[in-house]
Amino acid sequence: MKKGIAANTSQAFSRPARLLKVASWIIAIAFAIFLNMLGSLVIRDLMYAPRGGPPDPSQFSDAATSQLDAQMRDVQLRRDALNDRIENTRIAHDRADKLYVEARDSFRNWIATRQATGDSRNDPELLARTQRLDELQASVAGWQSQQNALSDETRPIDARLNQLRIEIAAARQAAGKRYEAASRHYELVVFGWRLALTLPLLLVAIWLFIRFRKHRYWPFVYGFGLFALTAFFVELVPYLPSFGGYVRVLVGVALTVFAGVYTLRAFQKYVERKRAELEQSQMERAQSVDYEKALSTYPKKLCPSCDKPWHLGGEQVSYCIHCGLNLFKVCACGGRNFAFFPFCNQCGEPVTEAAQLRAAGSGERPPESN
Repeated sequence: MKKGIAANTSQAFSRPARLLKVASWIIAIAFAIFLNMLGSLVIRDLMYAPRGGPPDPSQFSDAATSQLDAQMRDVQLRRDALNDRIENTRIAHDRADKLYVEARDSFRNWIATRQATGDSRNDPELLARTQRLDELQASVAGWQSQQNALSDETRPIDARLNQLRIEIAAARQAAGKRYEAASRHYELVVFGWRLALTLPLLLVAIWLFIRFRKHRYWPFVYGFGLFALTAFFVELVPYLPSFGGYVRVLVGVALTVFAGVYTLRAFQKYVERKRAELEQSQMERAQSVDYEKALSTYPKKLCPSCDKPWHLGGEQVSYCIHCGLNLFKVCACGGRNFAFFPFCNQCGEPVTEAAQLRAAGSGERPPESN
């Protein structure tokens, strides 16, 4: 009985203990935050762990592609030079055609004037003008022939350019596929490095939690556990290989199944534990109730054993109407107390001891102790 009173007495002074617990959780969370900051930097920098670093697309442009690019530049230079010649020929042709049209119109006007005056002395001039028109027409025809020849010259060059474009596109497509394959391999290697770092951390955190979760330095154990969980399930997830999204979906399915099974098992264990508690005696159930839980359920008017409302039987009930647990006791001084209060709220004496002394003085059977 003395041990029970001493235990309840030590639990009664719970305010410093609660403050210490809050401070311990702050230490655990702060420890986890700083470890997460360090871990995120390490996981980020692991992308440079493989020799050579991430692949560069320029590494996969082979010599054949370079030769095709060089040929493309040479043929394009020839095509540009030919375009300049074609443009100059077109300008010269337009100029010659303009001169011919002007001379022809002038000759027509002159012929009309000559016919009106009937002057036959202008026959030499007629010959000269006709000869000039023939020369201009021949010049226009010459420039047109050059244009046609240059147009014929462009056809094989354009065909070669189209062929080179097709070959370069095929070569770049092949180089792109090699680059994608190298990138996937690089991502797998980096992911392997990251998994090799985070998985042992998770296993160590699980081992520490199993062995030292109740150690005096438990905040560091919990902080390391939070860090390991964050590193594995948060920091590592963005770097999961895609493979069309299958990996991410499968990981999501696995985590959902794991969480669902864990939740269902926890609920089943809770139901089984409550069922087993109802089969125990009142004293055994009262001793299994946590003091902090009893204090938290008291203002809610819930039974700390079955978690159901006891006030449905009235405000002056002494036993839970659902499971029969003794909830209120009367001290030797006559004060009515919650059964889990270690001291009487009227006289300040230990409730259990006062009740037993009263029962011993009256010759009655002492009530069950919590």
